[in-house]
Amino acid sequence: MVPSLLPVFGLTFLLNRRSPTTDTRLFEPSYTRIRCPLCQWQPQKHDRWFCDPGCHHYWNTFETAGICPGCAKTWDQTACLKCHGWSRHADWYESEPTD
Repeated sequence: MVPSLLPVFGLTFLLNRRSPTTDTRLFEPSYTRIRCPLCQWQPQKHDRWFCDPGCHHYWNTFETAGICPGCAKTWDQTACLKCHGWSRHADWYESEPTD
């Protein structure tokens, strides 16, 4: 009788499974500041966005460059939590001029 490989396979799957979280970022901007292009509000680490429509995950969109870690949906537009206006996600990243 051959022992079942199912428990070993299941454990291997769980150890090697990767979710679309922040371990890989598809968009690595060169920036020094993140702020709303409309009202200049600057989000903090504790600020959170909601994936809706989508999987309803709650996370900081700037930790993943606009990619939902719950379902891997790419948010090209980001809503400002202060002025409620929508802007291209890439437009939130600013580079300081170097002298």
